[in-house]
Amino acid sequence: MIKVSIIGTGKVGTHLIKACINSPMVQLVEIYNRSLEGLELYKGLTPTTTVLKDLKKADIYIVALPDDVIKTLDLSHLSGLIVHTAGTKSFKILNAPRRGVFYPAQSFSKEKKINFKGVPVCIETEFVGDYGVLQNFAHMIAQNVYELSEDKRQKLHLAAVFANNFSNRIMGIAYDLCKEHKIDFQILQPLLQETFLKTQILPPKVAQTGPALRNDIQTIEKHLNQLKGTDKEVYQILTKSIQEDHGIKL
Repeated sequence: MIKVSIIGTGKVGTHLIKACINSPMVQLVEIYNRSLEGLELYKGLTPTTTVLKDLKKADIYIVALPDDVIKTLDLSHLSGLIVHTAGTKSFKILNAPRRGVFYPAQSFSKEKKINFKGVPVCIETEFVGDYGVLQNFAHMIAQNVYELSEDKRQKLHLAAVFANNFSNRIMGIAYDLCKEHKIDFQILQPLLQETFLKTQILPPKVAQTGPALRNDIQTIEKHLNQLKGTDKEVYQILTKSIQEDHGIKL
């Protein structure tokens, strides 16, 4: 049994709390949040506190707070391993004697349930002796655990922004176009599903289709004439990116 405390009840913290509660190998010692409001949901379920210096003894403390808040915390009084969940920050921003990173490579929303077992977790520790502790815990709540250096984790985070945040915005443009012209967005759902399913068996470059790949100038110009502002710029940039990737002369 490993003793864990969660610091923060935001999106990531909420899912980590659930994952710890659901694991028979983890004892959730305490939950910290700056405000009482963020702790209401957990009253009677596990001990809670709004006082950082009063945190109970634990093997691991997971800091699931915004990046700019992490570096302001004084955790030097804690003897356990302190890890944060930020994808782009070094463990050095933690003011603690034993430090590391526990980065779940997933997009979280409080409103949507997620099976944490399927979330890839990337870990790193400052000291070799702490790695086994963090690795053991990670395997208790997740199936896929990866040791990544700070540099590789930052590159993964960059890739994740393209894979998740930017692709979601592109879907937003498609959604807005459908809504504007009174077209049911659900018509595109099978296409979206097939697009992402292909990435599991084919490199994206091999799976690429569309007018940019065919260099279908007539269709491209027709599309551009229907767009304006940033959406038009996005179409042009992505068309150029696809054609450059496939060696098509512009």
